[in-house]
Amino acid sequence: MPTKLWMSDRKLRLFQGNSPIVAGTTSPSEMIFGMDYTLHLPTIMVVHALVTLISALVTMYMWWRYRGGRVMPLLVVAGLSGCAAMLLHAARGSLPLNVSSGLGLGLGILAVAFYWQAVVAFEGGRLSLPKAFVGIFVWFALWLTPPFQQSIELRTSVLGLLVAGYCFLTAWEMMRQASREPLPSRSIAALSNVIRGLVWLAPAPLSYTVAPAYAADGSAAPWFAYVVLANSIMIVLSLVSLLMLAKERGELRYRLASERDPLTNLANRRTFVARAHQVLREESPASLLLLDIDHFKSVNDTHGHAAGDQVLLAFSRAIDQRMPKGWLFARIGGEEFACLMPRMSAMQAVAVAENLRIAIADMVMPAKAGLRVTVSIGVSEVSERGMGLDTLLASADTALYQAKADGRNCVRLYEPAALLAETGKSLAIGAAEPRRSVARSRRRSA
Repeated sequence: MPTKLWMSDRKLRLFQGNSPIVAGTTSPSEMIFGMDYTLHLPTIMVVHALVTLISALVTMYMWWRYRGGRVMPLLVVAGLSGCAAMLLHAARGSLPLNVSSGLGLGLGILAVAFYWQAVVAFEGGRLSLPKAFVGIFVWFALWLTPPFQQSIELRTSVLGLLVAGYCFLTAWEMMRQASREPLPSRSIAALSNVIRGLVWLAPAPLSYTVAPAYAADGSAAPWFAYVVLANSIMIVLSLVSLLMLAKERGELRYRLASERDPLTNLANRRTFVARAHQVLREESPASLLLLDIDHFKSVNDTHGHAAGDQVLLAFSRAIDQRMPKGWLFARIGGEEFACLMPRMSAMQAVAVAENLRIAIADMVMPAKAGLRVTVSIGVSEVSERGMGLDTLLASADTALYQAKADGRNCVRLYEPAALLAETGKSLAIGAAEPRRSVARSRRRSA
């Protein structure tokens, strides 16, 4: 009989690790999650603290190595605060509650808040350290009240709401800049913070419906271990995604630097040529304006190169703000600019060029009184698709040369027939000049 009872007793027991639990005495949280000893909460916290400490030390080295910037010091504060928070709370059984939970969890809230401010600095926003300290101030203020200290459910809920709020603010800050700087990893970075925020919203309902985060004997609820583990994973993902954003931003800036003129921020000659070839393959008709600032060398010689830079900036802004979407405007030389206009006939292009010429002539240079800026413009047209850019540029350059020869501050259209007649007239004058010289010499000898 004792053997049978012992066998029956074994059938009624469920073993989890080395601790048997008699059937019928299992708590609701154990029935839902099971394996409450599979995830050891203090171990998770210590490992998370060590990973956070290593990240903070690496960030500190990068801050010392490269100097300057606002993001690195904020990340260092966030990392050290998070490390201290995890270590203090991992020692919950050994330290007073005011230290392990009051101070420890307060530092955890501060860590999330400083990470939010680091993202604000990364996005070029205005820092607000008082906002970063709001969470920890609320936590400490509530901690001084007896109901807050006596209710583990209330403390867990407030902690989750404060951390989740800062996570959602971080995600919102990242997505707010998406239209201005559409980096590929931006959505991943924002999503990782949204998921982290959702993870920290879970403790409030779980504390009241399943089990408190900690039982009266100090043992942790299984679901709380999963929350802490998920939080650790999301922190790593959010840090990696922030590094990806920094890398993509650097690549974007290098690419823009290779495509843009550093002074005017217009497309440079290389970018203009590449895009113009594509436009000419796909669009017809199209017209090209070649713009050259008159007497620009004398501006540099008389007023200095700083004044010359101001003229280039004012000129480029005056033209660029009149460029509709789809037109390609670029600085292709010192004081030479080009504008390719798809689906624009020669006569329409001449009218546009005349308006631009008037706008530049009316432009006021406040820094240099008496400095007047004018522009000469050559216009050429391609009437059929596939015409080469070199031919179009050469035609516009010929028209520009004609505008310079006609006294500058004017617009000239490239017209092959008129140019041929003008060239013939010049050749005829050149051929008649030697004959007149011979006749004069014969009269002198006679």
